[in-house]
Amino acid sequence: MPKNSVKHRMPNLKRLLKDRSIILVSNRGPVEFCRNESGAVETRRGGGGLVTAMTAISEATQATWISAAMTDIECDLARDNNSIAFPSDNPLYDINLVDIPRDVYNDYYNVISNPLLWFIHHYLWDLSNHPSIGSNVYDAWHNGYLVANKLFAEAAAKASAGVSNPIIMLQDYHLFVAAQYIRELTDRPFLFHFTHIPWPEPNYMSVLPFEMRRQLLQGMLANDIVGFQSRHYAGNFLLCCEALLGCTINWRKRTVRWQNREVQVRTYPISIDHQGLSAMSERDDVKLYEQQINNDNSGMRLIVRTDRSDPSKNIIRGFYGYDTLLRKHPELKGKVTFLAFLYPTRESIREYQEYKVAIEETVRGINERHKTDSWQPIRLRIQDNYPESVAALTCYDVLLVNPIFDGMNLVAKEGPVVNKRNGVLVLSENAGAVSELSGAGLIVNPFDVEETANALYEALMMSEAERHNRASHLKEIVLKNNSVKWLYYQIKDIIALEKKRVVTLAQDIELSTDSLV
Repeated sequence: MPKNSVKHRMPNLKRLLKDRSIILVSNRGPVEFCRNESGAVETRRGGGGLVTAMTAISEATQATWISAAMTDIECDLARDNNSIAFPSDNPLYDINLVDIPRDVYNDYYNVISNPLLWFIHHYLWDLSNHPSIGSNVYDAWHNGYLVANKLFAEAAAKASAGVSNPIIMLQDYHLFVAAQYIRELTDRPFLFHFTHIPWPEPNYMSVLPFEMRRQLLQGMLANDIVGFQSRHYAGNFLLCCEALLGCTINWRKRTVRWQNREVQVRTYPISIDHQGLSAMSERDDVKLYEQQINNDNSGMRLIVRTDRSDPSKNIIRGFYGYDTLLRKHPELKGKVTFLAFLYPTRESIREYQEYKVAIEETVRGINERHKTDSWQPIRLRIQDNYPESVAALTCYDVLLVNPIFDGMNLVAKEGPVVNKRNGVLVLSENAGAVSELSGAGLIVNPFDVEETANALYEALMMSEAERHNRASHLKEIVLKNNSVKWLYYQIKDIIALEKKRVVTLAQDIELSTDSLV
């Protein structure tokens, strides 16, 4: 990545996007809609790097964000069939909400997207028992996932009709087949898909029935560029296209030949809005939580994790690693505490309900095994409290991030930006972030509880000088990148490919004309 910041490159971005329009499509939108006490509709900006990046792009060009209507209020707004300017006082982009029938959305999201696709892409299925793909899954695929993708595609195609040189940017596993439907409706837009989660190897992707994986891969190959978090995941996608669809792959150029089209496969590691996060860490409510954490754990070394209560995050094995640490080093009892701040997620799905219960039971067992009258080994909270989670990141001595597989894992990048203790990062080798942070963190096999325990001990016993060096290196790496850069390089590649195609087309026309002479 170039060292000069995106802030300095924005004039170039504005020039590149001249006379072009961005249409971003994602399952979840950039704002939440609610009613105030008087009944009027209000909006609240959502979090995350995608919102930050989109806001920056919107300052450079006309932009539209298409997402699903999640609540009754949003469904009412979607039925009005009007774009919603946000923010209303100084609009940066228009929001178009897609009204998806409840039964369709349930099949699309709760049966196919989660858990089926999510579990496959994160290698979560115990294949000796799950999944069992029966008629209910086929029905959900045809009457839920495909239907929802078609509704998103129709909205995107409609939005692209009235703008100049549209670029449609599809986001993540919810929309794997949307590009195919857009192609059937219009050939005007440039189509780009970014997958935020891992991409599995062909053998694991083969868990999907032939028809489903064929439609999924063909849907992806309807794009002009497909992007992934790491070169490894991009390589897995190429392998799937070759092994499961019989495509011709150019491994040097990282392209797929499909139906007389060449699809570019690229890598764009996402990062965080570090300025926004730093500002968040200075808020009064975060400061209050920080003070409370320090007071409640005075004199303690703190191991911290902040995650969603998702099976892919490998939370239970992280606790087992800590349990092993206390068994091997009983002298640490009463001197170190594990703070786990988890967000409840996808609570309507059985697998997530069961995992939450397993987390709580594991914590109870470890606490009963090691606690004293004055000390509790693990303090667990499962609630949506982002300010408290940010406060915890400022206080850790060790940050444990040990997902089974993860597209990137932004917690590994958030912690080093706000931490005040020269905290050490213990990071799974299967997190996408490892490609950037491996030189500064302690890397572990997420399935190896013994290795995790040893890494936790090494981090706790590390000299202050080494802790400082590692923490400084981590922060430096993260600050060199941000979520705006992530989107900037995507746009740059899109524009470059467009120009290349124009030149190629002109050359083909010239050759054709010469042959007639």
